[in-house]
Formats: sequence, C-alpha cells, structure tokens
Amino acid sequence: MSETLSGFFRRVTGKDALPYQERYGSDPFRPTLLIIPTGLGKTDAVTVPWLHSVACGDPRTPKRLVMILPRVNLTEQIAKVIRERRAAAGLDGVVDVLELMGGSNDNFEKVSPERFTVIVGTQDILVSRALNRGYVRRPPRWPMDFALLNNDCLWVIDEVQLAADALATTTQFAAFRREYGVFGSVPCVWMSATVDPKWLDTVDFGGVRRELRVIRLEADDESSGVVQRRVRAAKSVARAPESCRTPGGCAEFVLKHHMPGERTLVVVNTVARAREIWKELRKRSCAPLLLHSRFRPADRKRRVSDLVGGDGIIVSTQVLEAGIDISANRLISDLAPWGSLVQRFGRVNRYGELAHAEIWWVDRPLTEKQKALAEAEVLKPRDYEAVCRPYSTEEMEHGFSELESLRSASPADLGEVDGPPPWQNVLRRADLLDLFDTSPDVSGNDLDVSRFIRAGEEKDCWLAWRSWKNDEDLSGLPDIVDDELCPVRIGEVQEFAKAHGRDMRRWDFVNRAWATVDARRLYPGMVVLVRSEAGGYGQEEGWNPNSRERVSPVPTAAQGPAEADGDDPLSWLTYRQSLADHTRMVLEELGSILNRLSGLGIEAFQSELETAAARHDWGKAHPVMQATLHNVAEPDFTDPTFEFLAKQRRGDAALRHSRPHFRHELASALAMVAAGDPDLAAYLAAAHHGRVRVGIRSMPGESLSGGRAVARGIREGDVLPACVLAKGVSVPEMTLSLETMELGISEDGRRAWTDRALRLRDELGPFRLAFLEMLLRAADERASAKKASEVAACAR
Repeated sequence: MSETLSGFFRRVTGKDALPYQERYGSDPFRPTLLIIPTGLGKTDAVTVPWLHSVACGDPRTPKRLVMILPRVNLTEQIAKVIRERRAAAGLDGVVDVLELMGGSNDNFEKVSPERFTVIVGTQDILVSRALNRGYVRRPPRWPMDFALLNNDCLWVIDEVQLAADALATTTQFAAFRREYGVFGSVPCVWMSATVDPKWLDTVDFGGVRRELRVIRLEADDESSGVVQRRVRAAKSVARAPESCRTPGGCAEFVLKHHMPGERTLVVVNTVARAREIWKELRKRSCAPLLLHSRFRPADRKRRVSDLVGGDGIIVSTQVLEAGIDISANRLISDLAPWGSLVQRFGRVNRYGELAHAEIWWVDRPLTEKQKALAEAEVLKPRDYEAVCRPYSTEEMEHGFSELESLRSASPADLGEVDGPPPWQNVLRRADLLDLFDTSPDVSGNDLDVSRFIRAGEEKDCWLAWRSWKNDEDLSGLPDIVDDELCPVRIGEVQEFAKAHGRDMRRWDFVNRAWATVDARRLYPGMVVLVRSEAGGYGQEEGWNPNSRERVSPVPTAAQGPAEADGDDPLSWLTYRQSLADHTRMVLEELGSILNRLSGLGIEAFQSELETAAARHDWGKAHPVMQATLHNVAEPDFTDPTFEFLAKQRRGDAALRHSRPHFRHELASALAMVAAGDPDLAAYLAAAHHGRVRVGIRSMPGESLSGGRAVARGIREGDVLPACVLAKGVSVPEMTLSLETMELGISEDGRRAWTDRALRLRDELGPFRLAFLEMLLRAADERASAKKASEVAACAR
C-alpha cells in the first residue's frame, strides 16, 4: 500500500489532518507527550497513524494499540470511533477492537498475540493488569495480561492530569521496559490539554525522557480555521449564586437558565450530589439525564447513547471530563481542581459553533446533610475536607484562585497548567519484580497494587446482584459476567456491608466457595455478589446504597460455575481427545503463532518453546489425571488398549480429581527437571495454566501423606508411566521428586525450583519471560478451541 498518511487520514476520518497530527504521524512509534487543547482530535492523531502503519505492512508496527483512559472516562465512545475508523480503512478483518470491562467475558483468550488489536479500557483495569494483579480477574489470567500489555504494544495514556498515581506507573513502566527488555517495542504516548511536562519526570524515567518529544500547537496549526474557531470559542465564566451549593438551589438555577432545544451540563464532584440534583430536577417536572460511573454496563451504554444523540439537561460527575465528544450551550460546574475545570470547560461550545456560551461555577458544594450542618452552624472547618472530596482542600483552593478573576474560558485565554504532579506513589524495581510472582500467601492474601493506580479514596470493588435462597443454592451458581458488574467505591461497600453483610458473598478461588464478605478485608478489584433483595441499585440512578428496592439481576447467557484453583476447564470439554493428538495440535498452533511474530526476537527461544509444547501435558499421564478423565478409581496402564487422554467430555469425566488442588502441569515440570530438559522449557510447561510459576508450595488442607511431601496434589515419589506424548515424542517412566520445593541447592547440585525461576526472570527480564509463557498458553488454548470447532462442525 502506497497511500500517504495525509490521504489515508482524509479517507478514514473525512477530515484533513491538522499539522500537529501530521508531525506526530511522521514518527508514530516514538515516546511522545501531546499537549493539545480539547476538541482537536488527539485520539485520531494517535490511532489513525497506527492503522495506516498496519495497512502499509510496516514491520515496526506494534501488534496492540492500548488506549488507557481515566476511570471517569467511558470506553464505549472511544471504542465506537475506533471501529468506525477501522471500517473506513478497510481493516475490519485485520484489526480487532476490544473494550475491557473486567470480569470473565473479556478474557485475553480472545486476543491472538499475532493479531493487530486495539484494546480500550480504564486505567483501573489496564494498569492493574499490566502490574500482574488484574482487577476483577481470576489469578490464573494475570500473567497473560502482564505479558500482552508489556510487549509489542503502543501505549496511549489519555488525559494524564486525571491519571493520578497511574501516571507515575506508566512512566516507570516505560523505564523498566527499556531496562529489562521486551519483545518488539512498547512506545508510550501521554496526551492531554492540561499537563505540565515535569509531571512525567519520575525517578527512573531519565533515559526515556531524553528521547521524549513534546508536540504542541504551532503557528501552522493556529493558522487553520478549524483551530482558530475552537481555541477562540466564546465561553463566559461567572460565579453561581450561593444557593447553588445545595442540590435544591442548583436545580432551581439550572431550570432558570436552561433553554429548550439546547444542551445544559451540570457537572458535580460526587455521585451522591449528582443523584440529589437529579432528583430535585425530577421533582420540578423535568426529565434530566443522570450519568456517572456507578452503573452496570447496559444501563451506562443507554445513557451514553442518549447523551451523544440529544439535547436537554445532563447531570453528571467527572465522567464528562474526558472521552465524551459532546458540546453544550452552558455548564454549571462544582468547584474542582484546575485541570479538571479546564476539561469541563472543553465540553462547552466545543467546536466554536456558538456565538456565545456560558459557564457558571459553584463554590464548595454541599450535600443535603452538609447543608443541614451548615444551617445549624455545626459544620466545623475540618468538615470542609469532606465537602471537598474526592479532592483535597489544596486542590480546591488552587481551582478557586484560578477562577476568581477568570471571565473567559476560551482555550486561548487559559494559561498553562502547573503545580505539583498528580501522583504520590512511584513503582520501583523491587515492586515490579515482587509482582512477577503471582502466588498468594497461605492465607490467600496478595500484594495490593492500588497505590500504583490511585492512592486516594477512589478505589473500587465491583458489585453484581443475584437471587438465592440459601447457601446450598450458591454451590452451583454460574460465574459472574461483565454485564452484571457495577463499580462502587470501597468505603461505600464497607458501609453497605454493615447493614447487608449477610447478603454479600465473594468467590474464594482457593477453597471453591462463595464466602461471606468481611468488610474489613475488601480490596480494590474484588467482585462482591449481593443478594437482589438487599437493594442498592436502580436502573435509572445506578448505585444507591439507600435504595431498598429489589435489584433485577441482569439476564446472561448460561455460564459454568466460577473457576477454582484446582479446576482444569480446558480438560473437561465437549469432546474426547488423546494426549498425543492434543500435543500435535499444540505444536502446530505454536508454529503458526511464531511464524507471524517473526522479527520480535523470539527465534532465540524457539527450541525451548517447542520442547515445552511437546512435553507441557506430560503430567496428564499421572494416575490421578487419567483416573479423572476415564472416570475410574485406578487406571490400568498394563492394558494394551489403554488410551492416554488429554480431554474428555464433561459428562464422561469425574467431577473432581481424587486429590484436591491437583495440578498436572506441576507433574510435567517435575518430570522435565528429572529428565534434564532446559530450565526454560520446564518453567514454561509449569506456568502454562498460570497456577505454578515462581514458587511450589503446599495448598491449604494438604499435609504430609505417609511421611511424603505434597504440593498441588503431587506427592513425593509419584510415578508417571511411560507413554507417547506425540508422534516422535516418547517418554519413559519417571519418578517425581518434590525436593526442588526446598530453597538452595541439593546435595547432588540440583537447584531449587524458585532459584531456577528467579534466574530465568533475571536473565530474560520479567516482560519477556512472561511473553514466552503466554505464547505456549495461547497455543494450548487455541488448539483446544480448534478441536472443539472441528467436533461441532462434524456434529452438524
């Protein structure tokens, strides 16, 4: 393809590229800071050159474009625009577009590592996954996310002034990828209308900083009529009356100024205040649209559709500060940090199409409860910290000082943003390396990464509502899916649990049970199941802890039960398959993937990958595994007709292994160690289901069996029978030893498992080692899916 970027841009967007977009597109895979006013096409500036590079077959093109949006953003509109650009470019069959919401049905098995993919998600979801502790994710999926988001990607961090601690995390990631190495490249683009370049200067960022280019509007941009209209769009600014501090007074003011056929935005700082103003407007025979981040996906999508397509009054929280391409006639905004205010201003007369637009700001808003305290003169100075939430009093004071003398919010009249960076915590090397090991401690706890995403109170759990009569009904409960999930601040969940804790459950991955929620042990990203009868949600207002109406569960397609630590869902399928046939297919799929990833540097590890693929299911020959798949008490390996199985139809296999926590991949790895296979091959075999990685340990309830050590259902001295793993891959009888669980070096000079794994991590770097894990796992999962399709096609 020889089409120029300018021509491609015009064909795909229907617009001529602005000069700054051309400047970025001339070298799109270089670390870049874009400082561009709102409404001038930053998203197109980075996505269209990537699509152009895909269309041209540029070998430098990262396979994944990762769009990281602030939590207050809504992903649907960005994903919709990118799908439109993909279609206009003629790349529908070439580029995938995913919206990652968390949960079970956006698992990365949908992503083929060799396919071009745009991934759109919030910083909570994407940065937690890049940290190997993905929110709303089962632990076995964490390493796949970590690998796919840290190799062969273009990261785009949008509206960095809203990213808080995640901003520092992204800059540190950029430094660590440079230091430890990745497959392909992972350039980063940070962009905003309101950012101080010094905010990117975290402790390890120096090397990347020297390569960083900063792109702003220049003279050739400012001579454009489009830019002139937008940067000089008329927007008057005035202080709203004191009465607007209360929900009722604000509603009255809105109705007084709103004009039929126009759009009026009311942007406030908390969900509670948004709900109160919305209710006050409804009392006055008004039908406003309420928008905030505490809705289930289907309810939120309906609101975004209504928002983009119509006029009227919109009551919203900070979700409108970024990622929503709308323009209003007027704005009534709560006082907020200066960067947030500038983003809100950008939603008024966005395209410069109005001769006049107006902005009113409300000083230190009050909820109805705070209003009562103020009237009773018991609202003490320290109570203003609560009034300012979710922001600090210092941030609010800075916003106030900027607004006091401001009369125009035209972008040309707004000064540059300065002040302290929006982050507090910084990811360091030791943190990153600690996070590589995904093994929880014996009590099931794990490292909390929330301080590297947002350090304040803005940390969420995800709630889903279902009905059940008693705990027995929970045992077969289908797994929770994305469409059910509503993000809710942890503090509010804790308060809700004080009254409804008996109606709240969490999935205990290790012990396979829906356990009662302990409000003191909530953590960011936790999924909490709530009994529908407990209330807490309404379709029109979203999360409302004071609602006592029964919540209607979201209709979902039939799901299997939630996955537990001892489960092996890719072995209990809709078909029966021999071990040799499955291994053959895995080797074929691995070869197909590697052929399409040439040039990334993976070739140096191809031999170990192929060894791992050939022997990854050696442990399925274990008597426990074969007994489960054949549904017998003891498999008869002396029977010449005995068939070693890798897969079995669900109804024909036993429901559970005879040993709790049994992991066949640990048996594979121990056999490979005993056979003298390379450490990397053994590690990849052990890690290909995400359960066994850096450490080998006994699980809760496992104890010495007859004086023999036990870990993950494998006992010291277990014997794997001789068998054929694939054509040309025969293995002898092998006795398994758990001596490698010990730390240090054994008497015969063999290193402990953890020592081997950590040496691989340090030699290859955490990002590349995880990517090799992911490749084997992707080949395994794809082989299973391909066989299922073949069986289904034959059945038809």
